Amino acid sequence: MKTVAIISEYNPFHTGHQYQIQKIRESFGEDTRIIAIMSGNYTQRGDVAIADKSTRARCAVDGGVNLVLELPFPYSISSAEFFARSGVHIANSLGVVDYLSFGSECGNIDELVTVAENMLTDRFRAALLDVTTNQANRGLGYPKACEIAYSMAFSVNAVPDLSAPNNILALEYIKALKSSDSTILPHTVERLGAGFSEKNILSFKHQSATAIRELMKHDLISALQYLPESTKNTILSAYNSGELPCDAEKLSGAIISFLRLNLPSAISDIHDAGGGLYNRLHSASFEANGISNLIELADTKKYTTARIRRAIWYSFLGVTSSEIHTLPLYTQALAMDSVGKSILKDVKKMSSFPVITKPAAYEFLSDEAKLQKERCERADSVFQLTKPTHVSGSISLKSTPYIKN
Repeated sequence: MKTVAIISEYNPFHTGHQYQIQKIRESFGEDTRIIAIMSGNYTQRGDVAIADKSTRARCAVDGGVNLVLELPFPYSISSAEFFARSGVHIANSLGVVDYLSFGSECGNIDELVTVAENMLTDRFRAALLDVTTNQANRGLGYPKACEIAYSMAFSVNAVPDLSAPNNILALEYIKALKSSDSTILPHTVERLGAGFSEKNILSFKHQSATAIRELMKHDLISALQYLPESTKNTILSAYNSGELPCDAEKLSGAIISFLRLNLPSAISDIHDAGGGLYNRLHSASFEANGISNLIELADTKKYTTARIRRAIWYSFLGVTSSEIHTLPLYTQALAMDSVGKSILKDVKKMSSFPVITKPAAYEFLSDEAKLQKERCERADSVFQLTKPTHVSGSISLKSTPYIKN
């Protein structure tokens, strides 16, 4: 019996995610145990999740995952490199994971492993440095710079699309496994259906999470048809209770006020806000009428939209580079079934890595881990303000893991 980890967001859990779970069990057996290391309330694209972590974790377990553990803030909102490294660190630390499974546009694990290993070499790093320091490439996005550097370093033309979102994360997962000398083996499932960033509902069996989120904001009933049957009641119940859809625009006033009040000289070591980006945000805030408008005004070829979003959140919530470079020292159980309970028992036998099962009880954490947990709690309290109805800022401390009978 194998145990497979998935580093995920499930924002929301849709039929493509259910397909991945199906393919994992086809590959490793129906008795395969699946752990999802899922982003909390903030996501890697630099936004709040469409639904809170408890709702999304419940959907995942009802959809076939056995145990959902949290990838906490601020790691959940970081760039692909640190997002992958943090998730892999948790998977490694559990002591029970055999494989890490991820989607990719490429779908060929041998090809992905070869590219990832090459990207870890000094040869590639030197080529990438040449590309990024060349004035002719000023404003070139990082994925495109990697493509050019890879072709220069290894004289090849046919490589996986290094700008495809799932390929980017797939390569970062493999690099993180290799760099940490992990015993966990990589496994990929080819992504089918609409493209990762597709904003419109198309004639595919599996829609993009982006398109589903946009539809959920305006017509939840129509959006339900693109979700698995197992999750529809949970999503509908959360909607009727005013728990979703969550929308970062509700914090526009607070964020724009923060940027107007805090001069660039007062902001130091904020992660992803350097190189003049905070200056741009500060200047743009005086004309912006909302977060989306702020991003448009600050947009430049030098920075991806996700980088700008992350800089906004990191600035507002005071996240420093040193925090992001420190790996997560704990995780939290969000949902499980009976098999998930058995996984937790095995984790306790095989590892000393802290897994919180009662959100308000974490006295056993080290001082540094407590600081991480408290940082996440503060961010979660702000997240509650993005819900359609008023929710207590301490609700996350009162929530217990969902257990499927």
